[in-house]
Amino acid sequence: MREFRARLAATVARVTGTGSPVFVGGYRKPEVVVMSVEQYESLVGAARQREAVAEALASVRAEGLEPSVEGLGLLERIANGELAEDAAIEILRGRYQR
Repeated sequence: MREFRARLAATVARVTGTGSPVFVGGYRKPEVVVMSVEQYESLVGAARQREAVAEALASVRAEGLEPSVEGLGLLERIANGELAEDAAIEILRGRYQR
């Protein structure tokens, strides 16, 4: 940690310059990760999105229902951040409004 404090400015420059997180610790054992605010917010947002999808799926199953294979696939894409909720709704509307 002493070395980290001494090289804080260089570490911050490395994180902001390369966009890569920096692992810091003692005796070659990582104890802390330094990352950009954008990376942190992205990780937190992704975790919240996965949690929201898991809660929605649990709620549906608590009602005694099971989503279709297509619905499960859309939920997985939403959880992975590949698809927005509004886009998934439009896909399902298109399927059932035929």
